Amino acid sequence: MGMIALQSSVNFSSVPPTGYTGASGDYCNSCHSSFALNSGGGSVSVSGLPTANYVPNQQYTFSLTINHGTADRRRWGFSIAATDANGNSVGSFTTTNANAAPNSTELSHNNAVSTGNANTYTYNNLRWTAPATANQAVTFYYVGNAANAASGNAGDYIYSGTSAIALPITLASFDAVVKGEAVTLRWKTSSEINGDYFLVEKSDNGQYFYNVGKVTANGNTTTTSSYSFTDNKPSFFERDIFYRLQLVDKDGSRKLSNTVKVRLAASETQLIKVYPTITTRNSMVTADIKSVQNQTMNIQFTDINGKVLATQKHALVSGSNVIRFAMPTNAATGMVLATFSGSNWKQTIRLTVL
Repeated sequence: MGMIALQSSVNFSSVPPTGYTGASGDYCNSCHSSFALNSGGGSVSVSGLPTANYVPNQQYTFSLTINHGTADRRRWGFSIAATDANGNSVGSFTTTNANAAPNSTELSHNNAVSTGNANTYTYNNLRWTAPATANQAVTFYYVGNAANAASGNAGDYIYSGTSAIALPITLASFDAVVKGEAVTLRWKTSSEINGDYFLVEKSDNGQYFYNVGKVTANGNTTTTSSYSFTDNKPSFFERDIFYRLQLVDKDGSRKLSNTVKVRLAASETQLIKVYPTITTRNSMVTADIKSVQNQTMNIQFTDINGKVLATQKHALVSGSNVIRFAMPTNAATGMVLATFSGSNWKQTIRLTVL
C-alpha cells in the first residue's frame, strides 16, 4: 500500500510522496483510484491541534485517527500539511512515533503500520510547532489510507479532512441564504481591530477553497457591524457547496472563519461532473451534462480578474451528454472560471491550470 502510487507495481508503505493532502487540490486517490474519495463509510480526524489562536513557537502534540466502515483493513497510512492563505507551509512537524516522520514540509507515515483486520487506527505523538509570528490563517490538510495490505495501489480507501485556526474574534453570526441560483452570505462582527477587508472563499468539495469576492471591513469598532456578499455563479446543484471568510488586517495578517454550506436545487438542465479540474493549457477536459432538450451550450472561460479568455459552443441532446472541450491556450497558470450556459440555465466552475 502507499499514499499514492505512480503505477500498480509501486507502493509507498515506507514514505509517501508529498503534495497529496488536498492542500493543492490533489489527493492520494489520484492513483489509489479503486474507490471514490471518502466513500468507504469512514473518516480521518485530528485531535490536539489549535482551533483558535496559536501561541508562537509553541509545540502542539496531536493524534490522527483513520476510521473505516468495515473491520477489513490491514495497513494504515497518512500525510498532513499546514498552509497559510497563500498555500505556503506554516510551522513545522516533528514526531516521536517510530512509524511517522517529517516528509519535506509535511508529516507522513514511515513504515506504515500493519494490523490484523480492523476498522480504525490512531497515530499518536505527532507534533506541530507554530511559527514565530502570530495572527496567520492556518489550515491543516490531512489524508488517511485505510489499506488492504495487498501491495500496490488497488483496493485502498482514501479519506480526507481539514481543520483551521479560526478567527480570534467571535462572529456574532455567519450564515448563507439560497434564493434561486444565488447564494447570499451574511455575517456580523461584534468588534474589529485594524480590520482591512474580508475575502469570501468557496469550495465545491469542502476541502479546497478559492476566492470569489472581497468586502471592505469597517476597520476599528467595538459595535456590531453587518456585512453581506452574494455569489451569483452556482457551481453544482443538488450537492453541498461550502463558504468561509478570511479576515485580513491592515498589517496583512489573515484569520479564518468557520465554514457554512448550502445546497442549490437543480435546474432542469444541469452540469453533473467536470474532470479533471486540475489541468494544463490546451488539454482536454470532460463534462457530464444532463439536458432536458436539444440545445446549444456556450462555455465562456475567464481569468480571476474577469477577462474573457475564450468562448466555445457545443450541441446538447435531450438526456445525458458527455462533452470534451480544450482549455484555452492563453490561460495563465492558476484559476480559470468556466461558465456553462444554455436555455434558462447557467453554472460556473473553477478549473486550475498548472
